[in-house]
Amino acid sequence: MSVITRDLDGKLRIYTKGADAIIFARLSEGQSPDVTEQHLHEFAVEGLRTLCLAYADLDDDGFQDWHRRYRHANSELIDREEKVAAVVDEFERDLTLLGATAIEDKLQDGVPETLKKLEQASIKV
Repeated sequence: MSVITRDLDGKLRIYTKGADAIIFARLSEGQSPDVTEQHLHEFAVEGLRTLCLAYADLDDDGFQDWHRRYRHANSELIDREEKVAAVVDEFERDLTLLGATAIEDKLQDGVPETLKKLEQASIKV
């Protein structure tokens, strides 16, 4: 998921969040996210839910062209989601890694009991 911002100087930037594998695949060449990968591994071992954050500066002319194609894809009646995703994918490239987050994602009320009942019924989850 991404958001495009324009700062007070008129500079455009895209901020993106997502799973580590997706974000790492979209980083610009030459970046080495080794330290972040190590932290993500440590967070995962602790059972935490993780997200990576990245950004890229955008060219104003390129953005205008992209935005026109995005609006067109968003107005399609057939395969709209796929067409929008393809256009969005064009801008989520050559990113610079900002870092990662990790949060505890607690189970909702009743989930432990439901899992126990499924286990007792020999249903594997």
